[in-house]
Amino acid sequence: MGLRVFIVAGDRSGDIHAARLMAALRDRVPDTEFVGIGGPAMHAVGLKPIVPLAFEAISVSGFSEVVRQYRTLRGAFEAARQFGMNEKFDVFIPVDYPGFNLPLARQLRSRGVPVFWYIAPQLWAWGQWRAARLAAAVDRLFVILPFEVEFFQRYGIEAEFHGHPLLDNPRYAERGYTGKQPHLIALLPGWRQHERALHLQPLLHAAVQLRQRRPELEFAVGVERPSHGSIPPDVSFESDVESLLLRASIAIVKAGTTTLEALLAGAAQVVVYRASLGTYVVGRLVVRIPYIALPNIIAGKKVVPEIVQWTSRTERIEQTVMRLLDDPHSIEQQRHAAEHIRSQLGGSGTSGRIADRIVHLLARR
Repeated sequence: MGLRVFIVAGDRSGDIHAARLMAALRDRVPDTEFVGIGGPAMHAVGLKPIVPLAFEAISVSGFSEVVRQYRTLRGAFEAARQFGMNEKFDVFIPVDYPGFNLPLARQLRSRGVPVFWYIAPQLWAWGQWRAARLAAAVDRLFVILPFEVEFFQRYGIEAEFHGHPLLDNPRYAERGYTGKQPHLIALLPGWRQHERALHLQPLLHAAVQLRQRRPELEFAVGVERPSHGSIPPDVSFESDVESLLLRASIAIVKAGTTTLEALLAGAAQVVVYRASLGTYVVGRLVVRIPYIALPNIIAGKKVVPEIVQWTSRTERIEQTVMRLLDDPHSIEQQRHAAEHIRSQLGGSGTSGRIADRIVHLLARR
């Protein structure tokens, strides 16, 4: 007999990783049914949605952005809560997305539903005060960064690390140093609308200035071409971010999961981050770590350059990229750090290993 799984993801990377986990679970329990909230990758493997909203409508991050979308998010949450409290299923799998999933998980667990959380919220960065709430909301926490096990276990949370799911992508499973186009620079402003609004134009302006200094450079942006706004000539747009990163020698990347994708794809990178004023002010008050780029966080030191908020003006981006272009040794240093980080991430097969654990844990109940 199959399982009935309630699963909720709220951003692009969570959608992709959740879809791989769903496929792995169905391989092990073929009649499994998935209901919940997710994006196109989850729908493609059979998710039955419980809210009639476009995925982008609830996929927001940052304090100010959440406030602006509050009504939409509240409506989606209430629909999910009502579903969770009234329907029967075998397990709830929240996938990251803590502002939405944490209160939902607490309510469902109080009803006796097992909660196996996948991809831990980054409480070690901004919300240690939430750790006690998380401990009360989960039966098992599947983390994707090796240092997270010790952090969450300090709060009495049963945390397990089985690898990082990016390595389940065959494009990233192997070292991506071959097939590089030496003059190609990838521009990754983020896929959410508010991220593109904050990052795209500074990256395009930097591309113009860099080409003035190095005419041989080529630039490609890892989003669909916008329908309006000033676009420099000879800048291309492509939605296949993985292919772009595997071809690019250098990437200018908005902070987030894509920084780890760039590392695994073998692209040297410069990490940028801008936020709305409200989000930035709140972030400065609550964030307790010295870095924003995942490669730096995992390494515990700066291995890729970071350009944050108002310092992310065009000139700073241009200068930082030029230092990479003028100093091949700095690119080699990034690649050396990438090899060390890759060795910490557990290899491919993460989704299958976690699916095995979920099936085993449910069988014990």
